[in-house]
Amino acid sequence: MGPIRAVFFDLDATLIDYDRAAWHATVRRVCAALTADAAELHADRLFDAYTRAYAGHLGGTEGTIARSPSGSPEARAIWGELWRHALSACGCESELLAERALDLYVRDRKGGYRLFDDVLEVLVALRERVDALAVVTNGPADAQRDKLTATGLDRHFDEIVVSAEIGVAKPDQAIFELALGRLGVGPQSVWHVGDSLATDVLGARNARLGAGVWLNRAGAARRPGDPDPRHEITSLRALPGLIDQPAPE
Repeated sequence: MGPIRAVFFDLDATLIDYDRAAWHATVRRVCAALTADAAELHADRLFDAYTRAYAGHLGGTEGTIARSPSGSPEARAIWGELWRHALSACGCESELLAERALDLYVRDRKGGYRLFDDVLEVLVALRERVDALAVVTNGPADAQRDKLTATGLDRHFDEIVVSAEIGVAKPDQAIFELALGRLGVGPQSVWHVGDSLATDVLGARNARLGAGVWLNRAGAARRPGDPDPRHEITSLRALPGLIDQPAPE
């Protein structure tokens, strides 16, 4: 293997820290605001209705292009339709309230996006070691690009590839091949880093990248049949040292 010329990164749970607890807090704040406007609504019931609708529609979609019930790949359409469904389940058919729910939800999400504390220092360190940095992420284009701009991450990357924009998602090799082509680098000179064995590590293997690096922040155990990462790390801070190691003969 030759020198490492580029590093690709997953976005959610790799660079962006917006976990299930943060999402639940967002949904609860939206529900509380809506029930202040509509006395007939109950916040806990609405919370349950929205989280069930969300899980029922988007659960198990890892590795695919997420779409709204009507077929749109845009996050605002997905979220808006799910809020309408949840409100309807609670006996409320107000289009005005559904639009308010969506606006509150989008605004609260944006305010909750955070970078993990190892991200910026590692991106700076990698700039001294490789030619290019890219994000390769699954998700709706509007949501993923909002995360990048809200946190300032967009300024740190030479290329950003979002599954919904190109119609293919990790672990399909095509999404990585597109990033490789845009940067003009060969697969063996690229590492991909992400938190998912199923999409990031397997995707790196499918695309024959130089390495798939599993960022296992929580120390999760691998299950039988999971793809093997080239490297497993618990913090991005381990990445520059790995890159500095001499390549095996």
